[in-house]
Amino acid sequence: MEVREIFDTAFCDVTKKIVQLDLYKSGQEQQEKLGLQKCREVIRTHGYVNAVIVCQFSDEMFRYIPGAMNKGVPPTEEEVPLYINEYINIACGYAISRLNNMAGTPSRLSVPQFYQRGEPLEGDMNFDEKQCLSYRSRIGELQVYLFYSLKAE
Repeated sequence: MEVREIFDTAFCDVTKKIVQLDLYKSGQEQQEKLGLQKCREVIRTHGYVNAVIVCQFSDEMFRYIPGAMNKGVPPTEEEVPLYINEYINIACGYAISRLNNMAGTPSRLSVPQFYQRGEPLEGDMNFDEKQCLSYRSRIGELQVYLFYSLKAE
């Protein structure tokens, strides 16, 4: 199984389990561009898999996920990024755990970082592989950008 498939499975499974929402591939993987118009969440991995994972949410998804994680109660504006951080941490942790088990060597996740609209991303994005997973749901859209390199064995 390749990295893209593992992250795809992780985001679909975690989203279904945590916020009771099915994600469907939107077929726009080649057309989506990493932009400043949406709120974004970034998490990095270090080890066997060195990566930057950038998630962009439609406004509807950005509001729905924290509310669903908070048992249907809309969180405060200050709490929303904390819920989004936790959602990304769980989804990416699920993927990295599977990759670690398959490779037999560890990779570790950083603390997720929330970026507001228009805020430029920090850090190097120069990796061997660049892929986009683009999803739609009954609520809104989610794009997951994978920038990664696998350490040679």
